Formats: sequence, structure tokens, C-alpha cells
Amino acid sequence: MGSGGANVRALRPPSSLDEADVLLARALQRQPKSRGELAQETGWSRNTVAAKVGRLMDEGWVVETGDGRGDRGRPFVRYALNSAAALVFLARFDAEGIDAAVCTLAGDLVAAERHDLGADLEPERAVDQLAQLLDAMATRPGLDRRRIRAMVVGVPGPVSGRRRTVPWSKVGVLPADLAERFGMAVAVENDANLMALGARHEHLDVDSLLFLLVQTGIGAGLVLSGRLHRGLSGWAGEVGHIPVEAAKDRPCSCGNRGCLALVAANPALMRAISTPARPVNTVADLKRLVQSGDIDAIMALRQAGRHIGEAIVGLVVGAAPELIAVGGHIAEIGDHVITGIRETLAQKTPPPISSQIRIVATQDHDRAAVRGATDLAFDLLFPAAR
Repeated sequence: MGSGGANVRALRPPSSLDEADVLLARALQRQPKSRGELAQETGWSRNTVAAKVGRLMDEGWVVETGDGRGDRGRPFVRYALNSAAALVFLARFDAEGIDAAVCTLAGDLVAAERHDLGADLEPERAVDQLAQLLDAMATRPGLDRRRIRAMVVGVPGPVSGRRRTVPWSKVGVLPADLAERFGMAVAVENDANLMALGARHEHLDVDSLLFLLVQTGIGAGLVLSGRLHRGLSGWAGEVGHIPVEAAKDRPCSCGNRGCLALVAANPALMRAISTPARPVNTVADLKRLVQSGDIDAIMALRQAGRHIGEAIVGLVVGAAPELIAVGGHIAEIGDHVITGIRETLAQKTPPPISSQIRIVATQDHDRAAVRGATDLAFDLLFPAAR
């Protein structure tokens, strides 16, 4: 996508763009294209392409990106979707607060801030917090609220119909009328799913990937044949609630027993190595121990990886993803968790899978969430024809 100024008054709302406009926008989503390339992709004549592109350029949705050169050295102009014509408001809930951002459709940050939440957060208060954050960020110098065309809310739990999240999360059950309340297109999505969508940008060579997010809980996003797989009622990827042997019969907040998160999520890791003389209360504390060579901390991370590997064996064999990307702050503390995952998969999956599957750390899962949110927002604003 390209970027450039846009006359907000001239821009038609995405909802008023016709099918041809949307087709052009989707054709230009990933990279600039020439008039000839657009004609070939759409099946239209060059004159038709010129007329339709010209109208979108007048409105600010499309920009020229400069001259290109054809096979015979002849100059030609490429066109790109103006990624700054519509902005996206992203609000991602976690156990302690909300990470909020306003970004372009290309994922470039315009504004960002962190807001801490109290322990008594209720769904209606969550909506109020979203409204307050949006109002605060939209009044920053140089940011025109009219350009914010879509909202994406990331939550740490399964989402049914992109509108609701599980009752046991801090967010609770969100109301279904968020789009009406905020006056823009709104999607609610699981946080690991957002990161899985964003991770595709770093791994364009793969068609299927599993993104593992290890935080207060453990979730996963699964991309198959280039598309996010959400499963029944949004429950695909809730690997933190798969039983593992080490968790035995311990009760979980989901109502089940023996769940992976009880022995491998961040709180479990910190409890495992914390002592009265050496308390470990944060991931930063854990990181300092690992960097100092503390063998207990290192082995705790590796063992957590083994537990995660045990939980995902069936998923890995059943879906056979080409890549497993691990995100969360513990993924930034060396390769200990990944080593543990790799050990278990090597022991418990068929050699043709274990010998070929790639397992990598995602060093910036927040960035992956932003990229995933902008992809989701793009689909809200420019929905594919069905």
C-alpha cells in the first residue's frame, strides 16, 4: 500500500463503495499495480480501469507510486491503495489492561498508549473504557477522527461471531451492538488469532502456521491454506485448556481439570521457581534469572515447552502446519521454551512432520497483533465478494 494525504470530506465511506471499487481495493491491498496488471486481474478494459482508478484517486483512496519500467524499458505508472485514507483503532485486552493504537491500513502506528484496568472490570465498563480511549486518542494533534473507519478489539479468549468473548475472562461478555455504539465497522477477535494473521507477513513462504501465545494463559491461532481457522464457536486454538499429565486433577477456571495453562502459562512458571528468599513476580524477574544462568529458571522454561509440546501433538499431527511461531515475552528469553516444544514433538509426532516443521520465536508479538488487526479491518471495510 502507499500512503498520502486524503480529503476526508471527499472520501466516500467504505460502506458506500460499490463492488467495482472494492474489487480494485482488494487488488491493490498487497502491492502497487499498473493499469495493465489491474486490467488483467479484473477482466476489465484498460479504459474502464483508468476511469475507475481515476475516481478513487480523486477521492483519495488510491495514489500513484511513481514510474515503473516494462520489459522494453517503457515507463508506466503503478497505483497503490492509500493506506492512510482510513485509520484503524485497535484495543487489545490482556490480564492487566488495554493496549490501544491507531494505525493505517498498512499497520503504521499513528498513536499508541497503554491503559491499566482494575480487577473489577465489567463488560459495560470495558465498553466505556474503549470509548474513553478512542476519544482521547482521536483528539491528538494531526489525527482526524473522521478517518478512523474501523475498530478491532482483541481479547484473551474464544470469540463467537466476532462479537462476544468468554465469561471467565476479565472482559466478560461484550455486547453485540458495538458497531452501532461507535458508528464504525467493529470486529472482536481472539488475541492469538490476530497475531497469527500478523505473523503471515513475516513468513510469506508458508501456507499454514500455528501461532502460540504464552502469557497469563496460553492460546493459539491456526492459519490453514492462508485463512484463519476459528473452529466451533471460536474455540479453535484454546490449547491452554487441553489436559496434560503434569497438571493432574487440578481445577481450572474454565471448569475443567488438568489444563495446560496450570503448569505452563506465565503465572505457573513464576510460581515454580519463586522462593521466599528469591521471589519471582514478573516476567522481567524471570528474564533476569535466565540471563544470569540460573539453572532452575532455564529448566522451568524448557519444561514448560515440553508441556506445551505435549498439548499440541494432536493438533500438529492433525493439521501438519509448516511453521510454529511462539509469541509472548517468554519467547524473547532465549530458545528454552522452543527447545522443550521441539523435544516433545520429536518424540511424539511422525518423523516426516517433526523433521520438517519449523519452530521460531516471534520477537514482537505486539507488532504481529497490529498487522493482524489491520488485515481484519481491511476485510471489514472491503469485504471479499461471496
